[in-house]
Formats: sequence, C-alpha cells, structure tokens
Amino acid sequence: MSDYLQTHIFPRVSISYCLLSFILFVIALHAAQSEWIPAENLPLCTAENAQHFPVITNDGKDGAIVAWRDARNDNYDIYAQRISSKGDILWKPNGIAVCDHEAPQSSPAIVSDLKGGAIIVWGDTRNGNQDSYAQRIDANGGKMWNPVGVEVCTEAALQDDFTVIPDGEGGVIVVWEDWRAGNQDIYAQNISAEGKAVWKQNGISVFSGEGDQYDPALISDGEGGFITVWWDISTPDWNIFAQRIDRTGNAVWDSVKPICTAQGNQGNPTIVSDGNGGAFCVWSDYRNDPNFFTRAQLYAQKIAADGTTLWQKDGIPICELPVNQQQANCVSDGEGGFIVVWWDDRDIFADIYAQRVNVDGKILWDKEGVSICTEGGVQQIPMLVSDGAGGAIAYWLDYREDFGDTTEDAIYAQRINADGTPLWKENGVPVCDANKEQITPRAVAAGVGSAIVVWSDARGDDYDIYIHRVQ
Repeated sequence: MSDYLQTHIFPRVSISYCLLSFILFVIALHAAQSEWIPAENLPLCTAENAQHFPVITNDGKDGAIVAWRDARNDNYDIYAQRISSKGDILWKPNGIAVCDHEAPQSSPAIVSDLKGGAIIVWGDTRNGNQDSYAQRIDANGGKMWNPVGVEVCTEAALQDDFTVIPDGEGGVIVVWEDWRAGNQDIYAQNISAEGKAVWKQNGISVFSGEGDQYDPALISDGEGGFITVWWDISTPDWNIFAQRIDRTGNAVWDSVKPICTAQGNQGNPTIVSDGNGGAFCVWSDYRNDPNFFTRAQLYAQKIAADGTTLWQKDGIPICELPVNQQQANCVSDGEGGFIVVWWDDRDIFADIYAQRVNVDGKILWDKEGVSICTEGGVQQIPMLVSDGAGGAIAYWLDYREDFGDTTEDAIYAQRINADGTPLWKENGVPVCDANKEQITPRAVAAGVGSAIVVWSDARGDDYDIYIHRVQ
C-alpha cells in the first residue's frame, strides 16, 4: 500500500466511517429510549373523561401491566394496558376493557399471574352494595375468565380496601374490610388460576372482633398462605394485630397475635417479608404523644413464622426524634432485613427520610434516618420498590415549588444504596413536574436500578394516565 493511501485516503475513510457509526449509534439509542424520555412523559391513556387510581404490576420482562378506573363511557369501568421495558404500548391504544359492566366499578388492585399476564380485582356495584370481582388477563390482553369477571365476594354488605398478593400458583389471595357483621372486619379469599374460589364462598373470616378493624396489609408466608396485619379499635386504644392463614384457608396461629398494645394509639401498619416465613411490621405510634394525635413515631416488630414476636414487647423505635413520623413504607433489603421510608416534620415542612434495619432489629444507618428529600415545601406519601441491588428506589408527591398548593404538585424519585447513600441528584430527580396535579403514583421495579412509575395526571382537559421509567 502506498504511503499516500495510508496517510491521506484511509484516515479520511476511517474518520468518516467512525463518525457515521457514531451518528447511527446515537440515532439507534434515541429510538430505543425515546418513548421513555419525551419532555412530558408517556401518555398511557388519554381517553375522554377522567382516569384515576392506576395500579401496576410487572409483566415478567421488566415491563408492566397497569389497571385503572375509567369514566370514558360515562360510567366507572376498569381498563388496563401493558407496556414493554422499552416503552412500547402493547395492547389497544388507551387500554382494553377489563370490566365495562353497566354498574360502576372502582378500587382496582393488581398482581402478576406469574405467566406474563395479571389478575385484577375491583369493587363492583352490579348487585347493589359494593361487592368484589376479579379477572385474569393474559400477556396479549385476552380475558381468561368469565367476560364479566368472577365473584370474589358478593355478600350483601360493603367490601372495601382490597389488598392482593399472588398465591404462588397463578392465582390471587384477596384480603379486604367487610361489613357483613355490622362492623368492619377482615376477610379473605383465594381465587385459583382457573378463576375458582378456593376457600369458603364469599371468603373466610381472618378476624371478626368487636369494633372495627382497618387497613389490612399482607405478605406471602412462602407456603401458599399469608400473614396479615391491621389496626384494631376493639379496645379503648387502637392497637396492631396479626394473623397467619394457610393455603387451605385455616388459621395457623391459635389466635390473633398482638403486635403492639402499648398505651396510646397505633395505626397505619405496613408489612414486609423476612424471607424466612415470618415478617416485619412497621406502624405509626402515638405512645409518646401528650396531645393524643399530633406526634406519631415509627415502631417496628419482627414476627416469626409461628407468630412469636421476636423483638422487645410493643416494638423498637425506627427513629427516636420527638417529631411526627407518618406514612411508612417498606421493602426487603435482600439480606433478611428491611428498608423503610417515611415523612417527618423535623424541619417544619414534611420531608422524606429512610432507615435500614437488620434481622436482629439493629439500626444500620444514621440513628435519625438518612435524608431522601429535604427540599423546601412539602413532600408526602413516600413509597419504595427494590432497586435489585440491596438498596431501594423511593418515590413521592412533592410540593417544593408551591409549599402545599395541592393543585401544583410533582412526582420525584431517589435511589438509595445498601449503605444509605443517595445515588441520584440531591433531593431526587423529577419523574413528572408537568403543570397541574399529579396524584396516586404507583411503581414497580424494572431491573437493577430502575423503576416504572404510573400516575393520574391533570395536565389535559381531565385526568389521564401517564407513565415513566426512571433509572
């Protein structure tokens, strides 16, 4: 090869080729990601009238299936949509009808069916009172059960506050608040992968005590059953109780277990698995509040598979600062402990803090919690998903620009590693800061360091469903 060709022609060809390759790479990268990074997020449903209360589960491929309450037909129906890990809308534009019965439907809840589809449970008034129905949707959006849904509970009384987990065999376990006895009790049902009620028709009683029981939260026991916690006002003080139900619908423990019966009130319990058949429970506790309802602190307890409470009686404090701590949400840390996030008002306005606790109840991060967001204004309703690497991704409603004007909020997120170090921009990155209101965000983990967040958004003429991937 001549010196001329080596020194003049080929360098130009190489440079041009590299430049062209780089341009094509950028174009390909943009094409692959463009659905997830438009300036104003990805619209999942912009049908006429309002769409509210989105819920989300994974599709087994780092994508998601979302369901919501939809008023496009001048009646509340349940619709759903699937989105791929790359942001591709996989079903009919604006979603498929899960249930569009002429009676109103509401309060959807969702779990994966472990085969790329989902099971959706909702409240339904076709029989007069609010009952509960369910539908299984396959990976292509096809209905697998009765087209109008299968009965979960049609007892002639109000059912509400549906909470769901997979049963591990392609079905769903549903727990709810039930008024059939004249007060609010806790009931449950298992619907199989084939759409059949596994337990007693209209559900089994988890607890039917005097007074009312509220806000059941549950996790799998790893053996086809579940552990659930709730707060109870059967006594003068509000207390936290738990029960375990096996795969046949029978109580494992001989009686409900008191998790906290300390003086003062306890409420808003949340629960996370310990990975060994037991659970951790975290709640808001007013035992140290001289003014009754102005200052809660977070406490936690470990519950063994046999119902024994393993930490000190009535729980250990998560944060001992004498400030209001509320809205706890937890995920497993993957090593037998958990990570918890909450808001507190130590700096006047509500901020977001987090803590990690190990299997023995030892506080692993700063004893006052690590700050997730202390930006000016109010931050509230924090929630967590695992980051797939021993840490977590927190997301919350944020009013940093308007100091509490609920017509102009935003959604922010932050990733925190196993050591308690925030990994993204200080005080979080915006998931959505569009004009007007964003409400009821829900998220699902979508691979290591990534989450898909969905919410109801008022930027248009009414409320629509928007979605975004943050990483």
